[in-house]
Amino acid sequence: MASSSWPWATLPPDLLRFITSDGFGLPLESYSSVRGVCTAWRSALPPPTPLLLAVSGFDAPRHRQVHPGQLVSASLLTADPDHHYHRSPFRLSDLPTGGDLVGSSNGWIAVDPIWPGIFLINPLAAPGGEVVLEPLRDGGGGGEPVLKVAFAPNPTPGDYTAVAICGPRRLAYATTRDDAATCGRRWTLVDVAVADERDRLVDLVYDAGASGKAYCVTAHGEVHVFHAPGSSCRRRRPRVSPLHPQPQGAKRGAAASGLFAPPYDEAARLTGAAKSIFLSGGSLYQVWRNAAAAVSWRTPEGGRFGVAKDEVFVLKYDPNNPKRRRPCWNAVSDLGGCSVFVGKNSPVVLRPEDATGVRPNCVYWINEESRFQPMVLDMATRKSTMLPFGAKGESREARRPLCWFFLNDKVASIDGDGSKVDNDE
Repeated sequence: MASSSWPWATLPPDLLRFITSDGFGLPLESYSSVRGVCTAWRSALPPPTPLLLAVSGFDAPRHRQVHPGQLVSASLLTADPDHHYHRSPFRLSDLPTGGDLVGSSNGWIAVDPIWPGIFLINPLAAPGGEVVLEPLRDGGGGGEPVLKVAFAPNPTPGDYTAVAICGPRRLAYATTRDDAATCGRRWTLVDVAVADERDRLVDLVYDAGASGKAYCVTAHGEVHVFHAPGSSCRRRRPRVSPLHPQPQGAKRGAAASGLFAPPYDEAARLTGAAKSIFLSGGSLYQVWRNAAAAVSWRTPEGGRFGVAKDEVFVLKYDPNNPKRRRPCWNAVSDLGGCSVFVGKNSPVVLRPEDATGVRPNCVYWINEESRFQPMVLDMATRKSTMLPFGAKGESREARRPLCWFFLNDKVASIDGDGSKVDNDE
């Protein structure tokens, strides 16, 4: 570690930021090394989180597809005191394979090229360190696109756990922690019995505090819990169960089950499939966004409730209400000062003090219907605004954001408070 009294420690912070990112686009590894030179430089340069993962080139606007050899870059979004955001790009690496981006967690990304299998790749690691899983679109996968892959941190060819949405009502599970002769690299398929046959799985989150457990949500807001077989359990197949089983005689469907109070019971069905699920402070949350046209309906009180296009709601699960009465999901107007980043990435919850530019009580999301424009929702005003992405002189097609990218995700668990943030600070 260099002494902060050396001459270069007195470089103006603005000049240092220009040299390290805005002017030259250093590789992310080099940026991290520069931050370690001295205390003054570490104070002048924000930690590289959160980032936007992007690839060079441009494909169909509604697909997260990358090609072999495409340059992968990550953009650090920082904000001044007036919350004006600035973008600083970093080079990562060329991808050894192409396909659809289907997940991101702890510096790793999941790419589905259909064949020879699903790749787990760390763009900062040396070539050849990727984990290759069997394909999910052939045979047992039913040919359905893989919607999302969630996996345990720091996977290696000899130690990984992954859960995937591979059909409207189907999950897949692969791990090396069980008998390698039967589970290594191979997927075990599990069907999910949803309450409404028109419903389908739309998002998935891995529970870092309970190995092999994951939570998935459907387009209608119904949540199911994935349970992997334990190492000491005779049961060799995973199982899926509803988070809150419907009582006997109840009408079919999450919206009619009483899980959501009016008007959110109707919003669960009418706002479409843009739903996400995440963990924070030991609790389970859903994010609903109306990706369709504006819609309204009559409430039981005789009034009307309307939802604008791209309007966002956040709901919190309350399993401890008296006698487990319904509704079990209640809309909230804040996240206790935290903010969440949702998308194809594993959802990450941060506090404003954890990363430069993160605003409190916000939902950061990516608008797939508008060329993957990064957005931020202020839960107090219920309004979403665009975040800058394109650099000066760079066409919108030159870099297309795919998902939020974190070198070290926040550890989140339904069984713990998940308050610790693992980053380079």
